[in-house]
Amino acid sequence: MLRWKYSRHLLFSLLAFLIAIPLLPVDFFRSAGFQQTLAVALLYGALALSYDLLFGYTGLLSFGHALFFASGAYVSVILINRAGWSLWMATLGALVFSIVLALLVGSAALRTTGIAFAMVTLAFGEAGHVIINRNVGGWTNAENGLPLDAERIPSIFVGVANTHYIFWLSIAILVLTYAVVWWVTESPAGRVFAALRDNETRVSVLGLNGSRFKLLSFTIAAALASIIGVGMLIASGSAAPRYAEANTTIALLLMVILGGAISRWGAVLGGIIYSVSQTRLQDLTQSGFLDGLPKFIGGPLEEPVFILGLIFIFIVMFSPGGISGAYYRLRLRYLANKSKTPQVKA
Repeated sequence: MLRWKYSRHLLFSLLAFLIAIPLLPVDFFRSAGFQQTLAVALLYGALALSYDLLFGYTGLLSFGHALFFASGAYVSVILINRAGWSLWMATLGALVFSIVLALLVGSAALRTTGIAFAMVTLAFGEAGHVIINRNVGGWTNAENGLPLDAERIPSIFVGVANTHYIFWLSIAILVLTYAVVWWVTESPAGRVFAALRDNETRVSVLGLNGSRFKLLSFTIAAALASIIGVGMLIASGSAAPRYAEANTTIALLLMVILGGAISRWGAVLGGIIYSVSQTRLQDLTQSGFLDGLPKFIGGPLEEPVFILGLIFIFIVMFSPGGISGAYYRLRLRYLANKSKTPQVKA
């Protein structure tokens, strides 16, 4: 992994650049559309990182991670709109709700392993999506989503002119997610997570309760997803049923594989690239750019998912470790060649 002492200067430089983007004297960077697109991409990068804690670092293939992302958005908007809670209190309420939900779901799902665990989490995730989409109890407004009452949140997050504040909020959520994941993975518990991923039997031989550590990883990832869900609520202005779809979790899996599992910055980069690519490909197809192509070519290319799927296939075939894996291989090759180069003494 790219150790902290080698990467901190680069990370701080990137962070400073991101923060300064709305202040740069460049019209493209200062446009609300660009900042909105990048804010959503940063949130998906953070969400991919939270999923990487579960999938890459602990070895748990969950298809229900979107449930906690959606719970953060829906619980917070319900508390803001109906209960009159402040944004920060609603965020705390959504966080507590998601943690309790994760403990319940995780306790049930972790009675199984492997594909069975994936299917159980998928069942819980789909149950959550059905509850949201059917408007059970009249709380979710069904497929129309639940708009956020702009009068009940701080004014700095309302209006096109304040998009840069939403952008900065997305950066703050990404930094928080990165810091938590870094702290967890570098802690003794994080070492146990990695051991569970590599060989669960050895963890049991050492006398450690693997299920408890799995539940801890599951709950931390869910809590982070909940906070990111609140951020997405502010960025988009509403909670949408698609947040709870299994396709959202599958997209997170693709983001992690694209950027590289077991790599914090790789997962973030994969999420950002996937989100921006999907948005731009949709804009490209809607602009009529492909209308002149034959139907058997232009038809599939009009679907952004088809193009992203091709990119995913090429990544898996030619760079199984994702973008971060390719970087590390090139870095090791460079260092190996450098060590073989004879040093000329003066």
